[in-house]
Amino acid sequence: MFLQKMIVDIPMLIGFIVAGFTVGFLLRGAQIKKLKVKVLDLEKEMMSSHAEILELQRDRLQLEEKLKRSSNIPVIPINSKEDKLQDKSSVTNK
Repeated sequence: MFLQKMIVDIPMLIGFIVAGFTVGFLLRGAQIKKLKVKVLDLEKEMMSSHAEILELQRDRLQLEEKLKRSSNIPVIPINSKEDKLQDKSSVTNK
């Protein structure tokens, strides 16, 4: 049998393990930091989008109120197909 003598320097082995752990820890920390920045950026974008939607809805409601106050013509709301179906089903259930 072929046997080869192996000499292992324990302090050097421990040094390699610690260095590998440190490098891995630093790389993972950088990845986590990068992902946190990305999440914060997306959260800001979503908040901006939601604020814009709310502002547009408020403007629409203000315009509707203005139209209701300014015109004396009766307005008939246009219901969607789902509303009509619900109305018919509530009538038949009674």
